[in-house]
Amino acid sequence: MKKFIVAILLLAITGYGIWNALAAEKAKEVGLSVGNAAPDFSLQTLNGQTIHLSDFRGKPVIVNFWTTWCPPCKKEMPDMEKFYKAYHSDVELLAVHLTSQDTRENVKSFINEYQLSFPVVLDEKKKALELYHIQTIPTSYIIDKDGVIRKKIIGPMTYKQMVEITAAFRE
Repeated sequence: MKKFIVAILLLAITGYGIWNALAAEKAKEVGLSVGNAAPDFSLQTLNGQTIHLSDFRGKPVIVNFWTTWCPPCKKEMPDMEKFYKAYHSDVELLAVHLTSQDTRENVKSFINEYQLSFPVVLDEKKKALELYHIQTIPTSYIIDKDGVIRKKIIGPMTYKQMVEITAAFRE
């Protein structure tokens, strides 16, 4: 009987250790490196709707940091819209406008001019800019369905790049 109790205790201790290891693996460190959980933020759209990055859990997302006066940002926007129209059921696109040197009216005009249909949020207080240490625009983060950063791209992306980079996350 003593051997049976010892065996049960050892089994319970082993099971607890495995459970703790799995729980620790699941709770990834929040940070900006590939493999880290993406830092969450909440920003508002032009119409005042609050969007949290974590709202997109369960679906891969491209978070793109940009401004209206940035030539490379202007260059990538038609490809972003094309990508969003083709893949929005599989991958979300969230454009974070860094508004410190821009006006809401400029953003609205830009959205209309480029006929953007994906969500655009305004970083008026530089929260996301500082949280993600953005120094170059455009900068994009590819985040998987579990909220983990899988890639960081500095500079404009093409439609082809977006399709290729997100292919593994769309399956």
